[in-house]
Amino acid sequence: MGKCDYYIHECSFTVAEGKDSIEHINRLITSNIKLISNLESVDTLICNANGRITDSLQILRIEEQLLLLGNPEVAENTRKLIVSGIHWNEDVRIMNGDMILSKISVIGSEENLQKVIPKENIRLNEKKWFIYDEKYFKKTIYEETSKIDIILRTSEIERFIEEICSSNNKLTKENWNRFRVENGILSFQEYEQNLLPSELGLDKFVDLKKGCYPGQEIHARLESRGKLKRKIKKFNSDKNIQPGKYNSENGKKINITTSTGKNGFFIVNNLEEEKIKIEDLSLSHEELDSIEIC
Repeated sequence: MGKCDYYIHECSFTVAEGKDSIEHINRLITSNIKLISNLESVDTLICNANGRITDSLQILRIEEQLLLLGNPEVAENTRKLIVSGIHWNEDVRIMNGDMILSKISVIGSEENLQKVIPKENIRLNEKKWFIYDEKYFKKTIYEETSKIDIILRTSEIERFIEEICSSNNKLTKENWNRFRVENGILSFQEYEQNLLPSELGLDKFVDLKKGCYPGQEIHARLESRGKLKRKIKKFNSDKNIQPGKYNSENGKKINITTSTGKNGFFIVNNLEEEKIKIEDLSLSHEELDSIEIC
């Protein structure tokens, strides 16, 4: 990584507006956004009736609108779900913003990230977004680095990169995945595995007290049992390994969802061994201290 690195995300943008939009979206997601304030964002999940994850969303409130950032692979299905659930007497309007908005993440030290922030007196915090020059900024602090997410008009990306990021390094998808793995950030590569939130360690994004939502009964039933069939972990390998499904020497089924060569995420059933042998590979593994979604 250089002074600062930047990554242009592939994500979907959906806008919900109308006086009933918060109530409507709240019925479809695992988190509770009834009290979401202006410029606050909430990370949440959409699940099917079987409790399996179908999409992850970051929901940002901008005055009386909600901006929903999701995964482009399932954007059409998510919008169909949102539109189909609108009651006939509700004031809710849904708009597609995919071609209009974009998201960039800039990664670096606190000192170097100061150059990304438009004014020296602007102090970004981790709880809310900040608006400047019709762009939205939000900072996240990790153990060894920090990240600023920027939402802006797609038509302004080239100018923004030229003015702010021209001396920095554009990350490839592989390098972004490496950053994700290092910091416990899950993406659609994990969600597309047809898993329950608890199997990905995403319980904190599920509020069972908020009322009914798709999959809520399944999640409540599993919580009462207190047992997980599968679990996600971070691995380190002595050789490069590709994503895919493997069988370990002791018969465990290993599903590697993300790999950056010798590091990545995998999902496994009831694993207690410190190391796993797969073919001629040796994988060590560790629990994820904290988990985010993107």
